[in-house]
Amino acid sequence: MTNPYGYQPQPGPGHPGQHGYPAAQRRPNGATAIIAAVLGLVLAGTAGYLTVAELFIDMPPAFGLSDLPGGVLTYYGMLTACAVFALIGALITFFRATAGAILLLIGSLLGAVAVFIEPTLWDRLYGRHYSLVFEFGQSEAILRVMIMVLAPLTLILAVLPTTFRYLGHKPQAQPIYGPPQGYPPQQGW
Repeated sequence: MTNPYGYQPQPGPGHPGQHGYPAAQRRPNGATAIIAAVLGLVLAGTAGYLTVAELFIDMPPAFGLSDLPGGVLTYYGMLTACAVFALIGALITFFRATAGAILLLIGSLLGAVAVFIEPTLWDRLYGRHYSLVFEFGQSEAILRVMIMVLAPLTLILAVLPTTFRYLGHKPQAQPIYGPPQGYPPQQGW
């Protein structure tokens, strides 16, 4: 069907899905990705501060990193890697890249493993270790509990399908509505 001027009618801006134009896709909800990124930032700050505080501030000057046993260095290495991966993952997630969720997943997994295997690296007494941690007697104990809570929460939010759906969503280009193409040149001007 043509209009009175002999041209095909063009769809208006309120008619997606008609006249061969695809219907607009709904944008996925990004709440889980944003919450995971914010928790990842807090996790990165907590793990980084705990590592710096225990290795460089609280350690007596007579000791060096070479004086620590290998298991303890592994623990602090895992905490440092947790901080780095969580920080980079959170920043990349804010830019809506799928790699951000994967880095958050790795960082939170490292943090959870580091804090939960810590007693095996020190003295293998889980009950004594966690009773000291949950007394909240020192600021380091509070930081450990924060990592115990933040790491699993960040891990769960980072692996949810809604997070990956939001990060992987690429909006389609909207059709440009305007005058129909192919007007004949004006005569008589």
